Amino acid sequence: FEIQKEDQEHMSTDIQDQNELHVTCLSTSTSGSVAVGSADGHVVLYRPDHSLDKMLVRSAVPVRSLSFHPSGNKLAIATDDHMIRIVLAADNSKIVMLEGHTSPLKSVHYNHNGTHLISSDIEGDIRIWDVSNTKPVPECIKTLKAYGYNVPPDAISQSTVAWHPDGSCFAFPGRDRDVRVFKTGLWSPFFTLQGEHTSQVITIAWSPNGYYLASSAEDNSVVVWDTKQKRAVRSEITSSPVTSLAWNPRENELTMSDTYGQLRVWKDVIPTDNSQYPHPALLAQTIKKELTQPHKSQPRQSQSVKMESSQPIYAGNSLAVDDEALDGADDMSLGDPLDMDDEGQALEDVLEEEGEDLGDFVIDDDGAGYAEQETEQRPKPTIERYAAADLQKQQLKFNSAFEPPTPFQPGETPYHKPEPGKGFDPAPGERRYMAYNLTGAISTIFEGHHSVINVEFHDQTEHRNFHFTDMQNFSLGALSASGTVFAVEGKEAPKKSRHEREDEDNDDDEEEEEDGKEQKLGTLSALYYRPNTWGTDKDWTQHMLPGEDIMNVAINRISVIVTTSLGYVRIFSISGIQRHLFSLENVACISAMTDLALIVYAVGPSFKHQHNLHYLLLNTDNFEVIQKDKLQLSSDSQLNWIGFSETNQAATYDSAGVLRVLHRQRRPYQATWVPVFDSKAYAGERTEKYWPVGVLRDRFVCVVLRGQNMYPFFPRPPVKDLPLQLPLLDTHMEVGALEEKVMRTHIGTLHERDEAEATNAIHEFGDTFLEADMEMDVALLKLINLACKSEKVSKALDLADLLHTGDSVDKAIRIASHHRLTHLAEKMTSLKESKFMHDHKEPSLADAFKSIPDIHTSSQTALHNDLAGLKPFDTSYKRSNTFDMEEDSFMDTQASKRAKGFAFSTR
Repeated sequence: FEIQKEDQEHMSTDIQDQNELHVTCLSTSTSGSVAVGSADGHVVLYRPDHSLDKMLVRSAVPVRSLSFHPSGNKLAIATDDHMIRIVLAADNSKIVMLEGHTSPLKSVHYNHNGTHLISSDIEGDIRIWDVSNTKPVPECIKTLKAYGYNVPPDAISQSTVAWHPDGSCFAFPGRDRDVRVFKTGLWSPFFTLQGEHTSQVITIAWSPNGYYLASSAEDNSVVVWDTKQKRAVRSEITSSPVTSLAWNPRENELTMSDTYGQLRVWKDVIPTDNSQYPHPALLAQTIKKELTQPHKSQPRQSQSVKMESSQPIYAGNSLAVDDEALDGADDMSLGDPLDMDDEGQALEDVLEEEGEDLGDFVIDDDGAGYAEQETEQRPKPTIERYAAADLQKQQLKFNSAFEPPTPFQPGETPYHKPEPGKGFDPAPGERRYMAYNLTGAISTIFEGHHSVINVEFHDQTEHRNFHFTDMQNFSLGALSASGTVFAVEGKEAPKKSRHEREDEDNDDDEEEEEDGKEQKLGTLSALYYRPNTWGTDKDWTQHMLPGEDIMNVAINRISVIVTTSLGYVRIFSISGIQRHLFSLENVACISAMTDLALIVYAVGPSFKHQHNLHYLLLNTDNFEVIQKDKLQLSSDSQLNWIGFSETNQAATYDSAGVLRVLHRQRRPYQATWVPVFDSKAYAGERTEKYWPVGVLRDRFVCVVLRGQNMYPFFPRPPVKDLPLQLPLLDTHMEVGALEEKVMRTHIGTLHERDEAEATNAIHEFGDTFLEADMEMDVALLKLINLACKSEKVSKALDLADLLHTGDSVDKAIRIASHHRLTHLAEKMTSLKESKFMHDHKEPSLADAFKSIPDIHTSSQTALHNDLAGLKPFDTSYKRSNTFDMEEDSFMDTQASKRAKGFAFSTR
């Protein structure tokens, strides 16, 4: 570690200003402009030639942090007045205020594509803001309460918040002399870098390739972390605390400034004699050299990619440097790094699939000059395409296309209407809906340190409304006829460091451990169940594991289902028994009814703003997966709601206004999503939107929204039921309307028959199904009459084949005879004989399961293996000897049972 001397080749430029500002922070844009903040509240903008441009903002309090938008046209400003200002660089009269912090701010930072902003304050609160163009106003989408440590406004600590170069995660100084890293999208803990600093961390900085993270602390230490191995690569002690860190975008260098105003350059930060550690700016360096080296027409000599096995690569379409990939670079999402084998196979596969022009892309991993040689050999058209795409600005945008979906609850709303400059966090007295369905609604009133929750039922003859004081400020809620369930994420409580614990007396260890357990328990993510009526049922609470937050919650007649940030799906009984647990990552939403749960989750890359979502239909009683497939959404739309109809049919509603139901959901491998309502077609020229509440047998129950409203607000608006209508052709004409009625009734009846058979209630609803058949036959006979009028014989015969009873076929024969279509009448008579006189019947739900084995057999056993630990039953002993014991010793022991075959639900 050395401090560079003044006589070396480093160049400096002084920016002179007549105001003699007491500079507290600065930020540079991609165009070369420099913004400077000062303690007297001024923010000044300088041109790329370092001449004064303008005064952007004047504030009455000191400016603490600045961050340019990646485009360079906007600047985020953090000050001591608890607000973040986003000002347009070209017109400083255009300012947006972000309110929500309750204490002076310390740091603010845009992510790589400018869609999110992260901020911190002196109380340790971290806030993530959605500032994308898709939002009418910026909003706070996540608050990490007290995850950082408390610090005075004028302290040397910067409480720096920093995005990973690809935006997949972000880091900030933790409370216990550590650095916390959180995932993007889920906003949940990813990992922690700890064990090196003995005082609080001052500031942090990611390396250009995102593989390393540098941190400085008040103990004068500077540590460079390997974020893959979660350990320190280098650690040095300086003469004074380092208050600012910046990596060289091309070289293996780290620049630092300290409390004495000294500027230090740390050369060869990453050991070059150890191939385990890649160059901190390896990818950026190689691409930039390709853009700047002169071109020479020489044959290519290499078609391979060389990279150390520890180098993370972010696989995505942005690696294919062609016109289409570059045009869509800004639309791509983020993902986690991929591990590679020793030959760098992961990157090689990506290059083969994504871009033939990168086939000769050699990364200089050992400094032997491969990159320079290959740059000279690159054909001119490829270099021109790199330069035209301004790849120097996008050299770090190796995005994978995957961004985990943001979890949401069906029927929930934000606290207030979108207003300019207003954040997501509520003010005291504001309210929102936590759940809104056909059973009732859960609303909460925010009162600061507590909330008031109101539960209202549509049918008050069965359940009475109630309310209670919520001391935990629950953020999630779900409602069913079996009860209500609430959840809240964990909150990290202040804790003592390892060094402080070692210094304390051993006599106090036991008492301190008990206090720590109580404090830790109070900060864990919690699940709370409350019955709708207070009788024999009791409420209960379950706490999640440390670091595990509840992301979604649902409840049906027999189970409470939650998904967590650890990728777990936990299933509890209504009485609070832990029934089942399995892993399923990236869950977006869940809904439940009777004994079913519909879980929607992401499985891979998303393109053109449409998530690659799949669904899982699960029986929460026997934990059998009934259906598992891709979720169908309209093009360029998002999932807005999922739920079940009153006949227990899974349903979805997307941002395009299309309601879909899961047809044949009980039949293995036969389920398809059928659109049953198109809001745009129904609304016509009316400018109104529909907010889903539930689905009846033939009606869509919703709240009608007019104007710019996106959600229902208070007082609770009335609901409206709209008729379902399949988006068939020519429904405005008689033939199209009749065909739509037949198809819609047929789809609904098939589902209802399957549900009745699954619950052994087919005979109870026989009359209902017969009425549905008669309703369809009436419409079919009208269609047959119209077809006969037009002499469409084939169409009339096809329609007759859809009739459900012999009497209906007789009526069709009379219609054909009336129109003097004798040949058609004869064919209809033959149809009646073949369909209704030979005991013909539709395949039942039980028939659908006959072709599926109860269990997949095998010819090879593993249970006889000695390591299996199972002893085969000795048939030489009498069965009575097996139970030769006292009766009391096995009264509470469950006897072994043979596995049963498939059984229908009884719910």
